[in-house]
Amino acid sequence: MQLFSKPKFLSDSDMQKIHEATIYLLENKGVVFHSPEAIEIFKKAGAKIDGDIVYISRELVEACLKTVPLSFKMEAVNPSKAVTIGTGHLIIHPAGGEVVLNECGGVRRAQTGIQDFINLQKIYQACDNIDMTGYQPLSPTDVPMESRGLRCLYETMLYTDKPWLAPMDVGGAEDKRREIDMYRIVFGDDFVRNHYVTWSIVTPESPLVYNKSSCESIMEFAASGQPVALVSAPMSGITSPVHILGTIVQANTETLAGLCLAQCVQPGIPVLPSASLTYGNLKIASWECASPDTALMLAGAIQMYKDYYHLPARAQTGVTSSKCLDYQAGFETMQSLLLTALLDVDVTSQSAGSMENLLTISFEKTLIDDEVIARVRRIIGGIEVTDETLSVDIMMEVKHGDNFLMHDSTLDHLYDGWQATISDWNLYDRWKDQEYPDIEKRAEAKVKKIISEGNIILENATVIRLKKYLENCGLVL
Repeated sequence: MQLFSKPKFLSDSDMQKIHEATIYLLENKGVVFHSPEAIEIFKKAGAKIDGDIVYISRELVEACLKTVPLSFKMEAVNPSKAVTIGTGHLIIHPAGGEVVLNECGGVRRAQTGIQDFINLQKIYQACDNIDMTGYQPLSPTDVPMESRGLRCLYETMLYTDKPWLAPMDVGGAEDKRREIDMYRIVFGDDFVRNHYVTWSIVTPESPLVYNKSSCESIMEFAASGQPVALVSAPMSGITSPVHILGTIVQANTETLAGLCLAQCVQPGIPVLPSASLTYGNLKIASWECASPDTALMLAGAIQMYKDYYHLPARAQTGVTSSKCLDYQAGFETMQSLLLTALLDVDVTSQSAGSMENLLTISFEKTLIDDEVIARVRRIIGGIEVTDETLSVDIMMEVKHGDNFLMHDSTLDHLYDGWQATISDWNLYDRWKDQEYPDIEKRAEAKVKKIISEGNIILENATVIRLKKYLENCGLVL
């Protein structure tokens, strides 16, 4: 139970202004949907259409918002690993979109393979604080682009038993149907029909455009009864206004437009809006995911989703611009992760292993971030306040100037306290005599152990069925 007041960066009147600005843009500027099917769906819902521009009325927005569930459960092949989104528990899912692997010692490797992807899934499986697996934290260059997403999903299913997120390298509607078919093979048709087993990450093209693939993702997943995660990712001054507030307004507009399409396809389908806004650093012609300005954008977007619309919220957080595992990587990762956690975000992305403004993934940082997440979870868990924890009776029993070491309460709770998993808390003499005093080297040794011990988890009969299905689709394993 969280016992603190959430930080707020927007007042109630500020949020109302953002909402009204969003409605104005939806009604008067409109959003482009590059899909005749999506256009037809909006037309049937009463939206005004001009070519591929959809003008969405206040009434349609309000009607669609009313049908979005406040929470939903994501199933796993291991039922004990299922997670529920939107109940106040912080859920961590993998990085996604990184293209370079940072090896221990700072060696950057752009040519990543399917074995690298498998190894990363083994690490996710071993990390207690990473709740979901799959997605696409790197793109194996030794797998053809047209089959990369399905191959990654296949390997995820083999090596992990946590909820499996859909890959990113899946193209048109047919590929998305094949992806959902893989879940049906594992879970069964009836189960997938009546449960949530994955979601589709959909990113509009800022400003205010949904391309054909994004439209198909929303329509296919919603029609199949699976949630849609809307990841509006504008960059201030580049693909959105230079002002923080204007970027929040644009992201909100793009998100509500996608939400309306999902609800028009399947009223009541879960929609997970994501705060993935970033600060455009025009001084050096780049963008900064770990800037304090980015943190403020995320805070504003999360507030809108959680406090104004009362929706579950995802955020791209726990990120850094650092190119190596240094002090900068630590404080930037903790800055964004802790802030968004305090804002009561439901799901985080990029919170384990991501570096270099989302360009690079690190096995070692993934393990280190697993501890960072554990620290954050301990903090947002708050302080337990009961008659027992007030400890008055204990203090009455211990003499003035004495200690509490041998008191029954201390002995009863001797091992209850939070403990580090990769950090070193030893005194100096013991620390300097360790085999790996450096945290990156300690993480590397642990990574090697996890990879060597990781085995296929999925039942053999199911693996055979998946292989046969993928071979029928033309995928060579």
